[in-house]
Amino acid sequence: MRSNSRWMSLAVGLGAMALIATACSSSTSSSSKASTTSTSPVKVGMVTEQTGIYSVYATEYRQGFDIGLDYATHGTDKVNGHPVDVTWVNDADSPTTAVTDFKSLVGAGYKILGGTIDSGIATELAPLAAQNQVLYVSGPAAADQITGANRYTFRSGRQTYQDVMAAKSFVSSAGRGQKIVVLAQDYAFGQSYVTDAQKVFGAIGDTVDPVLVPLTTTDFTPTALQVKALHPNMIFLAWAGTTGAPLAQALDQQGDFNGTKVVTGLANIATYPFYGAAGLKFDYLSLYFYQAPHTTPNDFLIKEMKAKYNSVPDLFTPDGFAAAQMIVHAIQAGGGTDVNAMIKALAGWTFLAPKGEQHIEASDHAMLQPMYQAKLTESGTGVYTPVLLKTLSDASTAPPVTAHFGN
Repeated sequence: MRSNSRWMSLAVGLGAMALIATACSSSTSSSSKASTTSTSPVKVGMVTEQTGIYSVYATEYRQGFDIGLDYATHGTDKVNGHPVDVTWVNDADSPTTAVTDFKSLVGAGYKILGGTIDSGIATELAPLAAQNQVLYVSGPAAADQITGANRYTFRSGRQTYQDVMAAKSFVSSAGRGQKIVVLAQDYAFGQSYVTDAQKVFGAIGDTVDPVLVPLTTTDFTPTALQVKALHPNMIFLAWAGTTGAPLAQALDQQGDFNGTKVVTGLANIATYPFYGAAGLKFDYLSLYFYQAPHTTPNDFLIKEMKAKYNSVPDLFTPDGFAAAQMIVHAIQAGGGTDVNAMIKALAGWTFLAPKGEQHIEASDHAMLQPMYQAKLTESGTGVYTPVLLKTLSDASTAPPVTAHFGN
């Protein structure tokens, strides 16, 4: 069982800087409005996919980080009197580039690093944090392996186990004996879903068949036929990236959605129309859509997204916001240089994020947080809007403890 002991953070009244949310090249770009002060700046390095199949997600994350810094530090551009100097590096969705960038930042004296959408990249960066004894706050990358990787690694987003538990909330709790197909991409992200689904659904008597698709796939008709041949009672569609649209089209054309329960994640806003009328019948687990939570940070995030970007928060915007809150809290404790102090400050910390109350487990640094059940409604021709069905408590979707760091 997860510990329910919590402590709430004091409101911070220290500084933040505004970040430019447009993509930059693989060379670094820095932002600091107060670097001319006599107090030394705190350097924060962010490695993420500004180009590549997850670049849209990375933009959401970076915009949220920008606004989260502003919120957490009340716009003073300083934490404990230190200007914050943030460097964004483009790994172009390449693990090799990401590792090189991470090492370069460490070599340049950075003690705080964060970022990445890609689970395959995050699992490469986490060991580097321990090897170099720096603080690493992973981004929306969902692979379970990031939790419990080492005492230097934290995450600002959810993990696949929490998604699977949210999916389970749509089904009966025992004695089903159903066949479930997990349709996912064949890398760390998708593989985590298969492992977790086999544990979670297997425990209630279901059979889980994986259909894992290479990331390079462009023709999804064979995939749709493979799923159809399995005759599943339920399809758990665990997908990410821009290839979701052609996949959905192929599944629909082959009749995979006909008479089969489909549970999938509610992805970013642009994907809402992907499944067309069929999608109105799906059950959606959701890690975030901006209409769901009603918190002061979420209200601030919505307001600032409209003001700065003429937009609304999207799927991974709150993960960036939470990452900024975490980094500010860490800097307050360790000044940006005392890594052990920063780790101790984050381990066991409970704070109010856009989604609501979030808690970092001291034992393995899992990020406990609310999850959601949702449906899509059509409010006009081709205009789809999510509707909240239920908010799932952080305890109801909490992953099992995977380590005991003793921070």
